Amino acid sequence: MSIDIAEEGQAPLVAALKNLGGRLDQADAAWLLGGSCGLWLQGVPLERSPRDIDVYYDRAEAKKLHNRLTDLALDEPVWDESGRYSSMLSHYRLGALTMELVGSFEIRNGSSMYRTEVSGVLTGYAEQIMLEGVPIRLMPLAHELLFNVLRERPDRYCAVAEAIRKSPERHVGLLKLLLDRNAWEAETVSAVAKLLAAPEIHEEWLLKARQQQ
Repeated sequence: MSIDIAEEGQAPLVAALKNLGGRLDQADAAWLLGGSCGLWLQGVPLERSPRDIDVYYDRAEAKKLHNRLTDLALDEPVWDESGRYSSMLSHYRLGALTMELVGSFEIRNGSSMYRTEVSGVLTGYAEQIMLEGVPIRLMPLAHELLFNVLRERPDRYCAVAEAIRKSPERHVGLLKLLLDRNAWEAETVSAVAKLLAAPEIHEEWLLKARQQQ
């Protein structure tokens, strides 16, 4: 789905995103805009305006994407493991904004582990916006909910959950798929189900977990 947005006083951010989208559209690689920018463009309320740009991709596409941004690069893509996070990470400067390319991102919390699969899974559920003719695909809200629950950010996951509850049919299918394809503690799945006022999500997950034992 394509939507248009107003700039809402965010001219530098919109200019940076247009620059980014124009460059990466030529990379022949799947990528998704996530983080605060992705939430902002999908109408999720934020406590403050986006200050940086996060782009997610699969590790195999690192060279293709980096090559489109070499004149903006602050470093080279390297595999980074920091606390609960792992990814192929590199940084860029777009005007006054910093951008991260985040490849094959993984997050762990307890025995829960979630890994992004951009090309094989997430792009099939991603919405697209047009910024003055430049296409940008957005990380689905199901990802944003699980990611922010795992990193314990209620300021984000409460707002994302509220957005999902307004049209669950657009998001719950992917949410269940991500629950099936990754490892979760029962308490985490229960918390997600409560946020969405959808106890059946936890019940279905528990049933599948028992059948696999």
